[in-house]
Amino acid sequence: MSTRSNYIHQGVISESRNKKRLPVRHAFSRPLRFMPIYYVLFTIYCALNLLKFTSFQELSWMNIGLLYLLIRIVSTLVLGVRILVQRFQAKQYVLCLVVGSCVLASTFISGSWNILLLLLFLIAGREVDLRKIAICVLCTNVAVIFLTVICANNGIIKKTTFIAGNGMPERQAFGFTHPNLFGLAVVTACCAYAVLQYRKFGWKDLLIYGVAFYACYELAYSRTSAISILLIVFLSLFVTIDKHGRWDKLILVLGSLAFLGLSLFSIWLMVYFKPSISWMSNLNSMMTGRLDLMHHYFETYGVHMFGFDFSKMQENYRGYYDTFICDNAFAHVVLESGIVVAALLFLAYEYVLLRGLIVYGELTPELFGLIIFAFVAFSESGAFWVCVNFCLVALAEPFFSLYSKLPNNNK
Repeated sequence: MSTRSNYIHQGVISESRNKKRLPVRHAFSRPLRFMPIYYVLFTIYCALNLLKFTSFQELSWMNIGLLYLLIRIVSTLVLGVRILVQRFQAKQYVLCLVVGSCVLASTFISGSWNILLLLLFLIAGREVDLRKIAICVLCTNVAVIFLTVICANNGIIKKTTFIAGNGMPERQAFGFTHPNLFGLAVVTACCAYAVLQYRKFGWKDLLIYGVAFYACYELAYSRTSAISILLIVFLSLFVTIDKHGRWDKLILVLGSLAFLGLSLFSIWLMVYFKPSISWMSNLNSMMTGRLDLMHHYFETYGVHMFGFDFSKMQENYRGYYDTFICDNAFAHVVLESGIVVAALLFLAYEYVLLRGLIVYGELTPELFGLIIFAFVAFSESGAFWVCVNFCLVALAEPFFSLYSKLPNNNK
């Protein structure tokens, strides 16, 4: 496989050789100087995004909420400046203006920064190295998980035990605000590790995934996270056995169909879910009420063109759901960010998978990660956050491919 597959924006690798240097002589205009800033911002953003889902947020002296707001503001300003000093073609400026306007409208209306920061990290990360991003995500998640578990077990932060009833065992959150959020952190770390170990699955990896599976299934009792880890193991083992990529096209076909099918199925369930239908009720129970919740938000608040601000809602659904909890990422984006932004995101995701199939016919690490998260998105709301699904940086390809045709790696 070409080493260029380590970079997501392959169509612009040689651009700096063919273009004159920009007259601006500061770090923002020089890729080699800016990228360390990019990785630092990304790492801090990942860490604080994860910490706000732990009991550390209850420690007033840490001010996690304020720090998280500050890193979002700083990231927006720094990445925004980086984008402004880059040189694009006219059609790229038009696309950037159209998509940016839609995302800004959604951000102001919904109050959610997730898609805005995703867009900024995409366009500003023209020369981003996926392996370095994966290392940032892996190290951040592992560090926060260990820190949180140790502090919770030693009484430094609150350790909560959840009793779900209905014959379900006690669920340990290990210092996180919910066991499923602990599971999401573990799954994110496993995905990052899987990308770093792409086509190199071994006994050591099986041991690591086994520990992760045990923590999610037996301790946190997060069944969806445990299933996601099994999926990672299966796909990692399969692509390692198929080291020469004979089945790459088939995997890309199935991955593209899976994303399309799961997105449409999720939205259909959000609209038409009925607990009186046995298979829907059983699926809802298996997913710990996720279908019922997303249908409730659809029925109560509807869907809007540019999203809805759920921080202003006042309710107590079923006695304990007083905040917006929609653990299906497809429905989450539609409800929170709106129809327009969701459509743009889903189309870009599907486009990148299909382009990998049609143009390259090769399964690269970033496409491998996108396929994994296509399944994770069915049960985890964070699957479209760039700090969780770091492979989303590949979605910038539709933008940068306007500059020139991507090279065919099969040549």
